[in-house]
Amino acid sequence: MRNIFFKLKQECFFIFLMLIIFCIPSHSFTFEKIGGITAVIGDEILLDSELKHYLNSNKKIPPCKGLENLIIHKLILYHAKKDPSIQIDNQEIQSNKEEFLKKFNSDFSKNLSLKELTEKIKNNQYIEKFYQKMKEDIEISPEEVKYFFNKEKEKLPIVPKKICVSYMILSPKFSKEHREKIVNFLKKIKKEIHSDKDFSMKAILLSEDYSSAFKGGLINGIKKKNISKEFERIVFSLEEKQISEPFETDLGFHLVKLEKKRGEEIDIRHILIQPKYTEEELRKAKSFAYEIKNRLINHEISFETISNERPLLHNGIVNHSVWKKIWVEENQISKNLKKTLQNLKDGEISEPYKEIVNGKEVFFIIKLLKRKPSHPISFKEDYAQLKNLVMNIKQEEKIKNWIKNQLKKLI
Repeated sequence: MRNIFFKLKQECFFIFLMLIIFCIPSHSFTFEKIGGITAVIGDEILLDSELKHYLNSNKKIPPCKGLENLIIHKLILYHAKKDPSIQIDNQEIQSNKEEFLKKFNSDFSKNLSLKELTEKIKNNQYIEKFYQKMKEDIEISPEEVKYFFNKEKEKLPIVPKKICVSYMILSPKFSKEHREKIVNFLKKIKKEIHSDKDFSMKAILLSEDYSSAFKGGLINGIKKKNISKEFERIVFSLEEKQISEPFETDLGFHLVKLEKKRGEEIDIRHILIQPKYTEEELRKAKSFAYEIKNRLINHEISFETISNERPLLHNGIVNHSVWKKIWVEENQISKNLKKTLQNLKDGEISEPYKEIVNGKEVFFIIKLLKRKPSHPISFKEDYAQLKNLVMNIKQEEKIKNWIKNQLKKLI
């Protein structure tokens, strides 16, 4: 079967060839067709399969434009990886991978391997950080926003419905007996570990951190600034090759072996246990959620002052977090929240309802503060949104100029 690359129109081929010749130094680009490779841009390879997948997923994009988009994507990725100011957060990669695996663990292996998944997440982070860097020194004045609004008013999109809410999340706490059972289980595992091989095998078999379990629990390049205080306090106090005692964070219960320490950065092996709540723990949390809701309705407490109610909240039954006056677009909220809000009027408080957050069952209490109907964009009311639109336009212009500058350097 002839490759898609050779099916492109002649003018498409010319655009592609010119992009490559002028965007990349001659020693960094390979045009020869080898083993399903369409192009090599610096250290980045563009495969035929990538191009086919992109075009199949974006059928409205002409092949020529699709190829150009991928070339620019690879060009940006190549330079982002070379830029010493762009640092990748390995902990964020692990978290994103774990979240993906929890959602799609049964399906993802049909399409890509864990190694490929890790690479895709890492590359996305490089691209995101490149764009963030491009925004850093862009300044937007009110006059620019006003000019843009007046010029493009008739073309600007309708602002979707928005709601303003305050809400509280109540997550059950493990009972003393349940916690001791989990800790004892991890202590038993620790006693059975006598070598690196033992720890790796236990992680593969038992760890619920799916993104690291298949590597024997290994996580490299964790930066001190990117982890929680409780995790940092324990892990950074270990000596190399030392195994921690079991400890708990918001993610679950951990057993950690420190492999290497390099100043503010470490490599670890990790076993994570994320036990399910018992029916009794859920029942107590739900009952407490209804108590909070009744106190809110009776004005005994409020969302503004509830964080100060230490005796009420520090009761061994729940963990809590409170968010105040948050605006969200109605088309971005969960089905459960949408259903809950249907019967609420401004100023009313919902019944507690259950959601799954980070794989855990939690209870939400919502106060609907205000609804804002869909409307034509307004300079006064939607200034922040207009400013973001101008920012995006200037960012696109900056990236286009950056690409042109890459060309000038090489011509």
